[in-house]
Amino acid sequence: MLSSMTADNPKRRMTAEGRREQILDVTHAIVDAEGFHAATPNRIAAQAGINRSLIYQMFGDPAGLFVALIDREAARAGAQFAEAISGLDAVADDQSLVVAFDGVLAAVDAQPATWRLFLFPPQGAPPELYARLAQSEAVVLQFFVRELRRTTPEVHDPEYTARILHAAGRELLRLHVSDPETATVERLRTFVRRLGSDVMSRSL
Repeated sequence: MLSSMTADNPKRRMTAEGRREQILDVTHAIVDAEGFHAATPNRIAAQAGINRSLIYQMFGDPAGLFVALIDREAARAGAQFAEAISGLDAVADDQSLVVAFDGVLAAVDAQPATWRLFLFPPQGAPPELYARLAQSEAVVLQFFVRELRRTTPEVHDPEYTARILHAAGRELLRLHVSDPETATVERLRTFVRRLGSDVMSRSL
């Protein structure tokens, strides 16, 4: 009886915000491993050690839970990207893209599940995931255009160049996440250094 009460105490002490984060963490782990279709209320509740009614109380329904998860991870990735591109004014022009990529690569390695959600949208992903992905891609494209115009104003067609750089960067990150032993950090950095030097040193 005492052991049962002791085991229950952490649940009682957990704040509402802590419980919310726990549910999101459990949901994310299931989604990351098996897709959104596998994250049923019963399974989430069982793994979180809660009554499934709590999911409905906190998120309304499974759709609300998924949107909350997507918004949390989008905010995390967005903050990490913002940090990666901060301070580029103090970096040599031909190194700005390399430094930015290094920062994003470090973020991917620090929280791979967050980035997998957007680099490899899981099975059964709701439309909100693709909407957030489109928003984030627009932000990244704006960054590339702005950086190209700042560092290499003579570059031909910065908008299309930005799209090529964005597609290349996304593919490199996908390769790193899916096959880190082949797409090593050093290999990717070497490639991006050369690509960045080519782009920044001459007009395309």
